[in-house]
Amino acid sequence: MKAMLPLMTRVVIQSDILNLGLPVGKEAYIIAYNRQVDVAYRYLIRVPSIQKDFWVIEEDIRPLTDADTVEDYSKEAEKVIIDVALQTRQFDIIKQLKWKKNG
Repeated sequence: MKAMLPLMTRVVIQSDILNLGLPVGKEAYIIAYNRQVDVAYRYLIRVPSIQKDFWVIEEDIRPLTDADTVEDYSKEAEKVIIDVALQTRQFDIIKQLKWKKNG
């Protein structure tokens, strides 16, 4: 049996093996866990974006790493830069972003 993840660990829902209607791809927090060995549902998670709690199995979630967070912020920053470039008609900024991404 693996070590339990600590409470308030940020996780991402990576699957919905038992078809519970989990919002796959959303971020959540571990708010409780079940220590009984004969119960499949190990973690109670809270999904802030939809304001719901779910009991999940360990295989449905994975802890978020700093690299995941940095990648998310980079994608969001790129979207904002593209929006500003389009609004100000500075299309060379978009070309630079695409060149940097491909090169």
